[in-house]
Amino acid sequence: MQDQPIVVAYGMGVDSTAMLIGLHQRGIRPDLILFADTGGEKPDTYLYAPIIRQWLRDVDFPQFEVVRYKPPIAPYDSLYGECYKNRTLPSLAFRMKSCSIKWKQVPQDRRVQNWEPAMECWDAGKRVRKLIGFDASETRRRYGDRGKDPLYQHWYPLMDWQMDREACKRMIVGAGLPVPVKSACFFCPASKRHEIVQLSFQTPSLHRAALVLEDRYREGKHYRRKDSKAVQGLGIRKTWSEMSS
Repeated sequence: MQDQPIVVAYGMGVDSTAMLIGLHQRGIRPDLILFADTGGEKPDTYLYAPIIRQWLRDVDFPQFEVVRYKPPIAPYDSLYGECYKNRTLPSLAFRMKSCSIKWKQVPQDRRVQNWEPAMECWDAGKRVRKLIGFDASETRRRYGDRGKDPLYQHWYPLMDWQMDREACKRMIVGAGLPVPVKSACFFCPASKRHEIVQLSFQTPSLHRAALVLEDRYREGKHYRRKDSKAVQGLGIRKTWSEMSS
């Protein structure tokens, strides 16, 4: 165990998978790998789990742990359930990040807070190294690299290695692994039109579930019918119903 334990935030997508491979190639072994499950990841993401687990065994890396946000009293246990119950959409549709913070960051931080190596590190006045897999084209997302966090020293390896998304894909293929799908919820407001159409053909039940979420939002109190600039649905300015046709 290192003086500064290394924790990897693993999304099971292209960037974070390439980050793990890059760490192995450089002789850097993580101490803890965490996958935060929102309960609404794409089916192909869940199918990638046994593939990456085998690779982790092959390279003698720790297995990733699945963490999940658990509401204390709410009648749901997933991001989809929260949106369905409250007749709303993921906060990303409203240009906010609370859905990611609540369902991704919070459960990972809670796990680390109860992890003995982290507590020993903090008691010694040091910071845990948190590795985040944003590629070199996403420098605008380097929001955690401010040096002000008393608990974590954020590191974005792919940025330091100057690896964009295509370079990440090449690294994954070079390691003998299939390239995973983009890591995101199946009802993510950041989905592009071709991804929405693809979902409707590949997994129509999930596409219908997303449209149900959208309909409930438009019938609820959060939808401002008379505001021309209001969020219309999961497509933000458009509904997924419109974007799927």
